[in-house]
Amino acid sequence: MFRKKLPWMLLFIVLMLLSIWAVISRSGSYSLELLKETIRNAKVGWLVAACLGMLCNILFEGFALDVLVKAITKEEHTPKIRSHGLLYSAADIYFSAITPSASGGQPASAFFMSRDGISMAQSAVILVTNVFLYTVSLVLIGLIGFAICPAVFFRFDTLAKVFICLGGFFLVGLSVFFVLVLKKEQWVKHFSVACISLGAKFHLIRRKEHHLSKVDRAIAQYKACAGIVTNEQVEMMKAFFFNFMQRVSLLSTTVLVYLAFGGSYSYLPEVISIQALVLVGVYSLPIPGGMGVADYLLINGLTFIPDVASPANLELISRGISFYCCLFLALIIVAVGYLRQNHHIKKMKAQQEGATVAAAAALPDPNPSNSNPSEK
Repeated sequence: MFRKKLPWMLLFIVLMLLSIWAVISRSGSYSLELLKETIRNAKVGWLVAACLGMLCNILFEGFALDVLVKAITKEEHTPKIRSHGLLYSAADIYFSAITPSASGGQPASAFFMSRDGISMAQSAVILVTNVFLYTVSLVLIGLIGFAICPAVFFRFDTLAKVFICLGGFFLVGLSVFFVLVLKKEQWVKHFSVACISLGAKFHLIRRKEHHLSKVDRAIAQYKACAGIVTNEQVEMMKAFFFNFMQRVSLLSTTVLVYLAFGGSYSYLPEVISIQALVLVGVYSLPIPGGMGVADYLLINGLTFIPDVASPANLELISRGISFYCCLFLALIIVAVGYLRQNHHIKKMKAQQEGATVAAAAALPDPNPSNSNPSEK
């Protein structure tokens, strides 16, 4: 899995360096001396709180995934699935950030779920449901941000407004799409069959009938799991709450860094509104991690906050904590989680092999007359 993502990791590093270079070299508000002075005089308590907000970004998604795993894999007379929500969350956040349109996050989470014994159909419903709740949370955050201070949106320049509007349309459209996916499972089947048929036509997929039969089985499981989503209303509300708090945690980092740099409480509503609209705008382009777009939008918005001496400096520290530090932490969690899963899988295989050998030894000899050749 990690080898396949290596090209995207390299692309991510290139884009990261380019975006940081763009902020430093192209922004008229960047000042290294002012940045050093600002960091020296920063209020440590607010910076620690900003780091905790970054950590909560990973934790809250993990809580949401744990809730969904327990709700969708819950069956009578079957052992409970060992859910590792923190690992699934870290994999989703890390691989979403380094792949275009966040396309690598869900497959990475599904990979770790399958190693915990969660079927592909179940993991598909879990992840589709989580992305739906995540998307609705973003739409709600954007609406709240606009409602808090509507004038902020009109202060952005024309390009920034276009990014925010495109991001908003994309998120609303995605929300509608996910509802249709959960309610219309036959649409999923038709799409899967079309992809397999197309792949077989171009000789990219072999054993077409075998794959089609697997689709039928997966759709049957998918339908059953989607029914659980509809029936488990309380669990779905819990998962939505954790998704919403994840968005709040991400939004809080910029606000807390602003306060750490001596920001005034009187401008807090405007800063909150700016960051909320930035979270929406980063979905306007399929760029890994929204790099470049997020930097541009945040600097553009902070320019109109009177007590922000250097929007570029504030953006660099805020983005450094909420995005780059978050990815580094997520990568560590993924690596440790992968090794721990390997250890658990090897342990389970050893126990199964031992149980098989013990069971075979306990069976009676089917031909006892051959057990002692000397008696013949």
